[in-house]
Amino acid sequence: MKVSKGVAYGLMALAAIMWATSGTLTVLALDAGAKVMQVTVFAGVFTTIILLPMIAAFDPKSLRIKKEDFLPLFAFSLITGTFFSIAWYMCVDLTGVATAVILLYAYPSIVTVASVFLLKERMTRGKAIALPLTFIGCVLVAGAKDLEEGFSFNMIGVALGLYTALAGAVYYIWGKKFLDKYSANTVILYMTALSLPGIVILANPIAIFDNPISTDAWMYIFAIGLFPGTIGFVVSMVALNHIEASKASIVASIEPVAAVVIAFLVLSDQLTLLQGVGVFLVFTGVILLRLTRKPAAEQKGEIATSR
Repeated sequence: MKVSKGVAYGLMALAAIMWATSGTLTVLALDAGAKVMQVTVFAGVFTTIILLPMIAAFDPKSLRIKKEDFLPLFAFSLITGTFFSIAWYMCVDLTGVATAVILLYAYPSIVTVASVFLLKERMTRGKAIALPLTFIGCVLVAGAKDLEEGFSFNMIGVALGLYTALAGAVYYIWGKKFLDKYSANTVILYMTALSLPGIVILANPIAIFDNPISTDAWMYIFAIGLFPGTIGFVVSMVALNHIEASKASIVASIEPVAAVVIAFLVLSDQLTLLQGVGVFLVFTGVILLRLTRKPAAEQKGEIATSR
């Protein structure tokens, strides 16, 4: 699937918006009586159930991988799926939402720096300016309501939060490498399916089935599996095929902005002045990144290799 750079940026923004629905849908599922780990496990199950038949019917070649790539894909799924999910929820519990989000949104910086060495991407002036703008914006958007209460620095929680940032960076950088060999459908399907066993084990299978789940909760959990779980990840992988991992990660910083807006519309959460400032900073950083021109030599090279 060939798309222009502009469309790829749009797809990355769409992926971030899909991921942003997760918070509101999770709140709705929990309010309907589901437990956190039930949401985590069954959302993954629904994602696999949605993806597998669709890919089998419309893109059967994506079901096949080389034997030597099974273990790398399994390790990728553990890092970016299984352990990320567990670490995120535990970090929120131990440190609070504000600290957890701040730690998580260190990942665009990790991606940008690592991409220079691992993917041979350039550190441009636009990236250098956009990174702090989007990071500070994310902090304000996600943590503005908790700033007055201060931040909790539980060392285990901080370590888990730093892991979520590292896992986010791994998703963009290692995922980019997998896309050199496989389609977005292949990477997402195997990442989702291979992360499930670990999540089920760590979540305690007995506890998962011990609490009955209402019809409304099942509906919200299915929506999590469909929107952030399926559409978000597939679209992001398509975008990563056409833009740099570092730029994709910065564009994805609109996720907390979208999450706040969705929560405002669905849950009637109030927006604060600091959150408004954060929204402005995030969009300024993303727009700056998109409008930054490449050097003439690079532009000519890109035109020469385009089809």
